[in-house]
Amino acid sequence: MSKQPDAQRPGSRRPASPSRRTPRRGTGSQRSRDVRSTRQSVTPNRNTERKTERTRRGSAAQESFVAAPSTAVGSSASRAVPTAKKGTGSGVDVKKTSAIGAWWETWKPHVRKYGPQILINHGATIAVIAVIAVIVGIGAGFSIIPVTIGSLWMVFNLAPVTIGGAELGFSPLLPAMILVAIHSRRATATLGNSISVRGLRVFATLSLLIPALLTCIAWLMIWDASGVYDVSPPNLLTALVATVLVNGASVVIGMRPRVWRALLLRRQLSTWPVEAFRLAGRFLGWMTIAGAVAALISLLTNLNAFESAYAITSDTLGVIGLSLVALAYLPNIALGGAAVLLGGEFHIGNGAVSLFTADNVNLPPVPILAAIPNQTIPYGGFLLLVPAVVSVVTVYGFVRKRGYIEAPALLAIGSGAAAAFIGFCAAWLSGGELGVYGNTGPLVWLFAVELGVWLLVPATVIMVVIARAGDKVVEDVPDVPPSEDNIEADNIEAGNVEAAEDNTEAGENVAASDDKGESPAEPEDEQDTADTEDTDSTEEADNGGNGDEDSDPRERNGNAAPERDRQRGHDED
Repeated sequence: MSKQPDAQRPGSRRPASPSRRTPRRGTGSQRSRDVRSTRQSVTPNRNTERKTERTRRGSAAQESFVAAPSTAVGSSASRAVPTAKKGTGSGVDVKKTSAIGAWWETWKPHVRKYGPQILINHGATIAVIAVIAVIVGIGAGFSIIPVTIGSLWMVFNLAPVTIGGAELGFSPLLPAMILVAIHSRRATATLGNSISVRGLRVFATLSLLIPALLTCIAWLMIWDASGVYDVSPPNLLTALVATVLVNGASVVIGMRPRVWRALLLRRQLSTWPVEAFRLAGRFLGWMTIAGAVAALISLLTNLNAFESAYAITSDTLGVIGLSLVALAYLPNIALGGAAVLLGGEFHIGNGAVSLFTADNVNLPPVPILAAIPNQTIPYGGFLLLVPAVVSVVTVYGFVRKRGYIEAPALLAIGSGAAAAFIGFCAAWLSGGELGVYGNTGPLVWLFAVELGVWLLVPATVIMVVIARAGDKVVEDVPDVPPSEDNIEADNIEAGNVEAAEDNTEAGENVAASDDKGESPAEPEDEQDTADTEDTDSTEEADNGGNGDEDSDPRERNGNAAPERDRQRGHDED
């Protein structure tokens, strides 16, 4: 039994609940405190009220203010507490910061891998330009070095420059060709044997963005020097387009055809566009060589003008410098010769040269320009056989080295379109204003159309013949038991196909090795074949020791099962 409390004893007047008893100790002190606070609140602070009113009136629309609770006597002097509006504030900033951080963490490894390599490439170019600028500054003064560096960067990227009030848009192609050749080889070495799709995106973006930024810096250098020297900055948009085309060519060439094929296969697309651009590039290359030969022949017939061009020089150094300038313009003249052989025109101001007409105009004192004829070319119409022969030989040689052609009709049409596009870009980059002489270079649109048509017609004829020959293949093949060599070759081919599929699909990686030659037997394939042969021999040894319970009886006697081998070959295909 529990003991009863004192409140439950007989005769007790205390309440039954002992927990409700309130102690009386400290009551007087609590009352005194309440009285003091009441006295303080009776007399409010006027300064505090004024501050509160100002805060309420001057509050911004984006913030809502919650006033502190007032006392019973009057308005309190407590300040308002601002609260942030819903949908804005530090929470959104934190989310944006986290998203940017996650994005940077994804792309940072690729930027750190390819960014320094691209900077080294353009740093070497700037170093060469700086050396040339210092050599020029030795005689003209070192204060001219910055504007010289900016102008030379424009020339290397085929952008126009204006010096002494004369615009030089007819830039030499040789420095840009050397730049593209070196950067494309560096791009191939940087990409390596395998690369992810994200890595390709970063590499291509940085390869175009960094030179574009350098072009903007060079433009600012020329603009800053225009107040001191007689130079003017070119059109910035034209300079940026030329820079993107030059550096884009190095990226496209550096990625190699195998990478482009793998990218198309990854999207489940046909690979004939890659072959079309390769065929167009090969045709343009051979036509440029033919134009160079024609220009050299014309130069030999006009040696007097070639020698008179050196009359403006007074010493050996001047002869060397003028010869280097002539050599730098040799690709321009070769491309102009190709335009003339295709049936087009090469313009120098108001004068034009073609297979049927020639205008005798004044030429700049550059030795290589003596190759431009000043009279009508005899039997010029017969020279149209040159592009016809070059196109047929190029297409036939391109087809002969391939055992299989995907979509022959599309390849023919695509090669013509690709030739027109490449020809337009090449003609636009190689031409431009030549000071007081006017616009110089091939007629851009005509050169593009003629280059595309001269390749389209023979390519279409040859591809139609190939397609008709492919339709005549006999499909009914007699059932002949395959030999052991044929079975092993089929297994090796199937192993190569599976390895190629795994290499294309695994982790978005793309094979990026050099495409040396057109022969299908490449070093990579030979290595894969050797590995497959070792695997097959190992499997044969294992099957020979352990036996195959599912094998056909004819296989056990040494004869292959034709039906199952045929079915396996069909499944693998």
